[in-house]
Amino acid sequence: MFWGAFRLSRMRPGLFFELKNGQTVDFTVYRDQILLEPLKKFWEEAFGEVNEPIVMEDNAPVHKKVCIPVREQLGMISLRHPPNSPDLNPIENIWGHIKNIIAKDYSDISSEEEMMRIVLRLWMDFTDNQWDNLIRCMPDKMRAVVAARGGSIAS
Repeated sequence: MFWGAFRLSRMRPGLFFELKNGQTVDFTVYRDQILLEPLKKFWEEAFGEVNEPIVMEDNAPVHKKVCIPVREQLGMISLRHPPNSPDLNPIENIWGHIKNIIAKDYSDISSEEEMMRIVLRLWMDFTDNQWDNLIRCMPDKMRAVVAARGGSIAS
């Protein structure tokens, strides 16, 4: 499983979770490998660049339990919303972009290792400002979702 983050004018290097054989990503793995390390650092780096850094996470189970009090202890302002909601979560658009590139240009992938290399390379090739429009259009998208009474909107 891959994790990545971005904010206005800054992409965060992505990474794959380090899992033992048979291990899955649970809230403890997420807390230890993401929240207390790269996400904390990326959030702290935002001060001075962003007036009020906000952590956006969907309602995936790994973002809950022990992670909520950890984010609170770190002073992170967090917004939660429905999982897989591209209208309200800008990073879902990036995942969709990566999936489209893989389907179009890499349909012959034959191993998990090769897939991991391609996903990481695609993520690392993004420029810092490439996805700024996804953040800048959020106020309009939020108004449209409200107008649609929480339903999907045409992007």
